[in-house]
Amino acid sequence: MPFMDLIKKAIFEEEPQAQQPAKPSSSPAATRPHDPTPAYVPTGTRDNQFYTRLAKQTDLSAVPELAKIEAFAAPLASVITDKSMRYKAALATAQSQSGLTKDAIMKGFDALQSVLNSSASTFNMQTDEVSKTEVDAKIAQISDLNEAIQQKQKEISDLQQQVKSMQSQTEVSRAKLQEAKSNFAAALERRRAEILQQRKEFETILG
Repeated sequence: MPFMDLIKKAIFEEEPQAQQPAKPSSSPAATRPHDPTPAYVPTGTRDNQFYTRLAKQTDLSAVPELAKIEAFAAPLASVITDKSMRYKAALATAQSQSGLTKDAIMKGFDALQSVLNSSASTFNMQTDEVSKTEVDAKIAQISDLNEAIQQKQKEISDLQQQVKSMQSQTEVSRAKLQEAKSNFAAALERRRAEILQQRKEFETILG
């Protein structure tokens, strides 16, 4: 799987559950190391995907000199259990039969390091690309949303001020209306009393 796919998978997929390490086989052959032990052993599923990709890119068989020394060392695994002695014997045989040298083997490992450096550059370039589309773009969207929120909050604040102003006006209007009602009631009673008084006066005058 290309790095870009692995990067996007690492972003969008949920964190995987850690896998339980496989139980070692009880077979004697399984416990005997035939190949050099990798310096790094991945522990997580997602990390293992990157490691698998890198391991595939830098397999020893991809370099002719390293493939040769492995080919000469493999048959000796059951005869010479010590790795150091086994590879020294394999190199001696390879030197006599195919002209393989220690320097050529070391240059083979240098070539693998170059492949790793190239992969690292590609990975960094692709993560920068993903960052622009999946991180920076979202940061810009978040900024736009925050600005929209601030605008809405200002609108809400303005509306709240309008509500307070209208409430104040309402209280003033209610008070004035109540005062008008009271004044009308007082005027009504006063005028009613005046009319009654005038009626009595006319009753007296008209006998």
